[in-house]
Amino acid sequence: MSGARDGIVHATLIAPDLQLVIDAYRAQLSMREHARGTLGAEDAAVLDLPDLAGAPLAWLANPLGEPVLRVIEDPDAVISEPMHRHGWLSLEVLVGDIDTLAAGLRAPFTVLGAAANLELSDAIRAAQVLGPCGELLYLTQIKAPVPPFDLPMTDAVLASTFIGVMTTPDRDASQRAWSALLGAKGWAFDTKITVLNRAYGKPLEGRYPVAVVPMPGQCMVEIDQVQLPAPAQVRHAGTHSLCLHLPAVDDAALRGAGWQMQVIGPHRSLRGPAGEHVQLIGVQATANAGIASA
Repeated sequence: MSGARDGIVHATLIAPDLQLVIDAYRAQLSMREHARGTLGAEDAAVLDLPDLAGAPLAWLANPLGEPVLRVIEDPDAVISEPMHRHGWLSLEVLVGDIDTLAAGLRAPFTVLGAAANLELSDAIRAAQVLGPCGELLYLTQIKAPVPPFDLPMTDAVLASTFIGVMTTPDRDASQRAWSALLGAKGWAFDTKITVLNRAYGKPLEGRYPVAVVPMPGQCMVEIDQVQLPAPAQVRHAGTHSLCLHLPAVDDAALRGAGWQMQVIGPHRSLRGPAGEHVQLIGVQATANAGIASA
């Protein structure tokens, strides 16, 4: 994908019912169908989904015309809430007016938490929404700069995913892995996460160890440490992978930091310590040097 912006390029969802997802995102999130086709064998391998080669898929574009979401159909995928397994928890999606957008959502979307300012800053206002294939969306409006974070802002109804949120049993191990990938240490702190407290039946003020690691393109990864039982070994519907465009990576450093990696054509397929899947595009691999620290 030449000419891709840096950072998070697109996300991939797995859906038991492709048309249901397309219809919901078009009608309620102002997205449009950009293209339709089938999953090629090489792309299936990159996504660690070789058995889904040939599966129907659709690309959805935001109101700006950018294809930011790939949806792959798997009728056997199990819909379940992502709060109860490690790996990708949520796509944090930049929006222009969260109160208006959240107020208009209806089935098959479920608003888990009404729009509210974050504890981190009153300049960040978000609502938590479950989508039609079990994907969790943090629909987020950034109203002003929030130093030291480099966050984007938009006037569009919906722009793109700018933060990938994941859960892990070990914040420090996941932060080391993502720091090796992104060349930046990031920040570690404790904060309340209302959507997790509700899911686990805990007091709403309960706090979790969290890390945030910046990446190019005003994007980030958020790492939330939670202790969870081992999930059933099934393919879950919902968020499967994030596609990142980075200037360079150090393959040896990534493996040493806990990433499992396959090189498939021009792409790298990565599995992180908590099971999160990442597709890398446009990267230049080096044997000994990583990307410059931020």
